[in-house]
Amino acid sequence: MTDAIGIAASVLLPWVAGTLVVRALWRGAPGGPGLLAIGYGYLVGTFAVTLVMRALSYAGIPWSLPMLAGSLVVLGAVAWWLARHARAAWPRATTLRDTLAAEAPAMRWLFAIALALIVVRLAGLGVEIAASPLRAYDAWAHWATKARVWFDQGRIMAFVPPDVWLARGDPALYTDTNPGHPGTIPLLQAWTATFLTGWNESLINAPWLAIAAALGVAFYAQLRHAGASAPMAMVGTWLLMSLPILDIHVRLAGAADIFMGAAYGMAAMATWRWSQTREAPMAWLALIAAVAGLQVKVEGMLWMATLVPGVVTALHRRAGVALAGAAALAFLAYLAFGPERTMVLGYMLLTRPINVLDTVLEHVLAFDNWHLMGYGVIGVLAWRRRFLFEPRIAPMTMTMLAAAGLVVVVYFFTAAAIGVANETLVNRFLLHLAPPLAFYTLFVYFEGRGRSGDQPSLQATKAADA
Repeated sequence: MTDAIGIAASVLLPWVAGTLVVRALWRGAPGGPGLLAIGYGYLVGTFAVTLVMRALSYAGIPWSLPMLAGSLVVLGAVAWWLARHARAAWPRATTLRDTLAAEAPAMRWLFAIALALIVVRLAGLGVEIAASPLRAYDAWAHWATKARVWFDQGRIMAFVPPDVWLARGDPALYTDTNPGHPGTIPLLQAWTATFLTGWNESLINAPWLAIAAALGVAFYAQLRHAGASAPMAMVGTWLLMSLPILDIHVRLAGAADIFMGAAYGMAAMATWRWSQTREAPMAWLALIAAVAGLQVKVEGMLWMATLVPGVVTALHRRAGVALAGAAALAFLAYLAFGPERTMVLGYMLLTRPINVLDTVLEHVLAFDNWHLMGYGVIGVLAWRRRFLFEPRIAPMTMTMLAAAGLVVVVYFFTAAAIGVANETLVNRFLLHLAPPLAFYTLFVYFEGRGRSGDQPSLQATKAADA
């Protein structure tokens, strides 16, 4: 019972504080964030948790439950005060009950069924997380090693490469299979363990279930903001949450990939919303999600860089196209004249491609990891190809083209192709892309339904009444 209370507190405390921070971003701005604050709140709250733990460690203050919990309570209280003073400026949003009441009975049933399927799936994943030890290799070789040491020591301890560890012989130094990984994931595990009666390799993985739920809420809220009806938005959310590879990474909790995908997806969705409405709070939300993603994995810098073409395109379409063209020409010039091997952010960049196309096609189109997502993306984009560079969609398209280019470079022109060929990387790297790609595909689909001529079928400024 004590551990159950501790787990609930470790999840809810940053979630509530982060939700209040997101609501406070709309201080003085029209429109309230609604479910958007809840969806993004957990990511924002957990990012705040890691900042607090880093600050205490660097200040030489040992971690303790009162210190950590108190810091989040103070953050939440300040954000609540700011949000409370802004609440009067928010127009009353239509309640979900009112929204569904306006729908046909069949659509209400569709909404309820999709929601029930998501809840049942998350409940099953929660039971499995609570009953399973750390099973995935990355979980216990890259991340939990640091979490256990930091939890035992009550502060961040240095992890160095094995050769440095052997040469120095310093008892204050530690090593594992990847000492260069950012500390966000092990900090979250150490945070969770602080709320328990002791180290527990199952319960420290509660954040993986929470980030999956938060991703689903944020995805639904952004679809509603984009103008999708509540039933269609819920069905779209179920399509994302039912992806087998996403569920696997929740079930085999402990690795960073689902956090990377959630941060990148939330940053992309907020960026795209800003590109359509120029809401300043949405821009801040995108920036916070992007910075959080940079702290999850080294690859975060690459993924967040793919947002730049979309932002530039939103500000000036020709400049965005020119930027994309310049990047493509620079890469072609490297292939033609660059050195045979160059190390870039941990990837060995090559000038000669490695053919792993068969492996990629098998995993995306033939195996069960992605259900029918590959076919759905191809079909929808082929159907809507004439409208992919319209003003409302062009920033999204440029982001996805940049992301697709990143995948091509990593899979075919780096030493990571070995990981693709032996099937250890092909799905993990694509998982980072899955949430924004799913949103982009659904947006393009909904945008094209019932379109007459060039008139958009969705209203970008329609308030979400989730």
